Amino acid sequence: MLFFKKKADPGQPHPDWPWTLNTGGELWPDFDTWEMVVSELRELNLEDPDSFLILEQKDPGDPKNYWFIQSAINRAGPRPGWYTVEIGWGSRQGTALWDRDVQTLEEVIPFFRAAYDRRLVNRSGFEDMSDMLG
Repeated sequence: MLFFKKKADPGQPHPDWPWTLNTGGELWPDFDTWEMVVSELRELNLEDPDSFLILEQKDPGDPKNYWFIQSAINRAGPRPGWYTVEIGWGSRQGTALWDRDVQTLEEVIPFFRAAYDRRLVNRSGFEDMSDMLG
């Protein structure tokens, strides 16, 4: 019987790639706690156009392979004041972007927690926006 290592799903956090935290454009490659992620999510605000948070991974062997989850507060559009959660990735199979708006930070946190823990991030309720990537 042959045993094969299961291929990682490019649409989910990679079990081995390191995390980088991007807060408003400031990179934290060596952040070390879940509490820092939650603290930075709580700092998101509507007044600052650069208020966003991205939890991202890149393949150390190929930076074209990546995965991320990001959030910001909508400043305009159909749901101003709501949080946007986006999940995206790039791989040899292509790139993707999925989007969902939620009303409260308490709805955002579980998506980031699953990602941080490298568990399955449930994309039900997300809209596939990949066609907007060009």
